[in-house]
Amino acid sequence: MMKQNDERISREFLRLVDIMRTLRSPQGCSWDRKQTLATMAEHLAEEAREVVEAIQSGDSLHIKEELGDLQMIIVFCAQIAAEAGTFDMADVADGICAKLINRHPHVFGQAERGVDPDKVIEMWGEIKKQEKIDRKKLSNRMREALDFPSAIAGAEKVQAEAASVGFDFPDAHSALAKIKEETREIEDAIVNKNRDELEDEIGDVLFAVLNVSRLSGVNAESCLRNATRKFVDRFTRVESLVEEDGGFEGKNLTELDRYWDRVKLEK
Repeated sequence: MMKQNDERISREFLRLVDIMRTLRSPQGCSWDRKQTLATMAEHLAEEAREVVEAIQSGDSLHIKEELGDLQMIIVFCAQIAAEAGTFDMADVADGICAKLINRHPHVFGQAERGVDPDKVIEMWGEIKKQEKIDRKKLSNRMREALDFPSAIAGAEKVQAEAASVGFDFPDAHSALAKIKEETREIEDAIVNKNRDELEDEIGDVLFAVLNVSRLSGVNAESCLRNATRKFVDRFTRVESLVEEDGGFEGKNLTELDRYWDRVKLEK
């Protein structure tokens, strides 16, 4: 019976996550797609208050409904974050699971079993104090960003953490010089035919580019998406022109570049 209930919990929760993905998709709801974490903050506070009011009413059906609304807002916020490439619902669940295990060493760890509630609160105080110290360490916050689904978002977060203590370029123009420096190192790696060095230097260039976009107040993710979309749009036109002239077979890069230049001149 317990296993069947667990399966139902998993099924219905994943159903909620999938519904939220649909609502936030291009084919979804315009209002839902418009929301950001900032706009959801007010809704989150409102739903939390309504849960409290429902509990105070003692009406179990009302409590269930309001808990559902609150859960929806949490999944909503996680979906927004997932689209930004920072974290998703799995990361949220993993984080709270890790915190619960860490804060209950008397259940999951080696601490004494069966401690009374007062002792538990005292133990929590010490654990939370250490958690706060660890959370304040910039290097720990940076390491958490390494796990972001989006490498771009993770790198931007790392740079922002460093910038919070003044370890940053003074402006975008200064950061631009770093791109030029790293590009020269890529050239050396290509000449040396050193793959490991090349991967390292390409990573440095990408990191440097993100510094420029961040300091310029430009969204790097959007820039890359727009550039990729522009390439696809232009290539689609190139492909049509090439097919009119017999297809790609037998045409060299110089010839294809002429099509590309022609497309770039079109409005």
